[in-house]
Amino acid sequence: MPRQPTILQRYSVAIGVVLLAFVLRYGLYGTLDHRIPFGFFLSATIVAAWYGGLGPGLFAAVAGLLLGDYFFLPRHEAGSIMDEAVRTGIGLYAMNCALVVLLFWRLHMRVAQTTHELNKAGPAGEQPAK
Repeated sequence: MPRQPTILQRYSVAIGVVLLAFVLRYGLYGTLDHRIPFGFFLSATIVAAWYGGLGPGLFAAVAGLLLGDYFFLPRHEAGSIMDEAVRTGIGLYAMNCALVVLLFWRLHMRVAQTTHELNKAGPAGEQPAK
C-alpha cells in the first residue's frame, strides 16, 4: 500500500506550487499587466488540493487570492468600490477554488474509506471467515 504523505509534505507542496505560480505570473507581469491575476494560482490550488487535500488546498486558494490581489490587481483604496471586472474575477476565482478543493477533499475521503475497507478485509481482499 502506498504511504500517505505527512502534513509537512502536504503543506510543503502547497507552498511550493503557490510560490511557483507567483514566480511564473510575476515573470509575465509586463506582458499581462492586470489581466488574468489568478490564472496561475488556480492551477496551484488544483495541485495542492490533489496532493494534500482540504487544508493545503484551502491554503493555496487563500494565498493565491492574497498574492493576486496585492501584486496583480490595480491598486484600490480601502473602502472604495472595486471595478466590476475585478469583483467578477475575484468571485470566479473563489468559486472555482472552492469547487476544486471540495471535490478533491471528497476524493481523498473516498480513497481513505476504500483503503480502510480493504485493510479490514485482510490480505488480497479475502473476506474474513464467518
